[in-house]
Amino acid sequence: MYEYNPKLLKLVVDNTPRTILGLLVVSLVFVWVYMDYIPFEYLLLWGLAQTMFIVARYVNGKKLSRYIEEDNEVKLRLHTIFFTIIVLISSVIWGGGTILGAMFAPTPYEFVSFAMIIGIIAVAMLSLTPTFRVFLGYFSIMILSQIAIMISFGTHAHLSIAAFSLVTIPVIVSLSRAVYDNHSYSIDIFAALETHNDELKELSITDSLTKVYNRRHFFETAKTLVSIAKREKNEISFLMIDIDFFKKINDTYGHQVGDYVLVKLASEIKTMTRESDVFARIGGEEFALLLHATSLEGSKIIAEKIRSKVEKLDFEDEYLPADLTVSIGCASLIGKTSTLEELYHEADKKLYVAKEFGRNRVQ
Repeated sequence: MYEYNPKLLKLVVDNTPRTILGLLVVSLVFVWVYMDYIPFEYLLLWGLAQTMFIVARYVNGKKLSRYIEEDNEVKLRLHTIFFTIIVLISSVIWGGGTILGAMFAPTPYEFVSFAMIIGIIAVAMLSLTPTFRVFLGYFSIMILSQIAIMISFGTHAHLSIAAFSLVTIPVIVSLSRAVYDNHSYSIDIFAALETHNDELKELSITDSLTKVYNRRHFFETAKTLVSIAKREKNEISFLMIDIDFFKKINDTYGHQVGDYVLVKLASEIKTMTRESDVFARIGGEEFALLLHATSLEGSKIIAEKIRSKVEKLDFEDEYLPADLTVSIGCASLIGKTSTLEELYHEADKKLYVAKEFGRNRVQ
């Protein structure tokens, strides 16, 4: 009977404060209506039971909210079962109260109780339908107890109310099911949209071939990181990495092999970066790496490690180039270099020097 969907449960939890307020008001009205008829000790016991339920519902709502946030499935299941139990107990408490009213209050107070219970069911339909099976149990206990009271009186008016209630049961259940289905559908649609948006975001910032960041995302992120580094007086460095003679690889082995080289190179370099670094493909065979909290000397050490690793790369297929190398230009926020644009141009200039001096080197 209990349900575990955290998003549906959250709808119930969000309604808990309003539900408790409503229960307090209706409970006070019930006591006021029947205080002159139901014996004090019975009314007191009923009030204590209702108070215990309200406290339990409040604590349970807090626990459910906490475990939904923590994504604690074990405790969420446990407190969902507890929620189911106390809700069903609540329906028994209300049913017991109306039976006491029918026993001790004069006619037509049973109709007052009936109207009150129908109102409570209507409110419950809004607050409990995200847990449809729980609502179904709650509704069944509440309405069947009222039908039994009406039948027990046996007059035409009472039997008419009982018959009318029986006829409306399928309608109420069907409407409740429709509300539940609507909640579920809305949650499914929202989840699908979230997934779709995440996928679109990933596509918008990722190079489709190498699966590292693309040029636009790199420069947007780098601009922010450079600004922060300047403000906090931290070191930051920029590496421009270019594959040597890449056109020759494409012309000799074909573009499919060229793509394979790009993917393998990007994958290897990515394994050497930290989470705080930003690595991207910014051109055909050009890659950029922004190194957080790294001096110019430190960036050259990292660049040399990259150059050496690329030079030693083994390709599984014999027809692929075994002499793949890269040239790397390094720049840092020092001297006249104070903006991302200047950092980029300085690294690009150093890359050009590395190529002029024979490639496969760090400059």
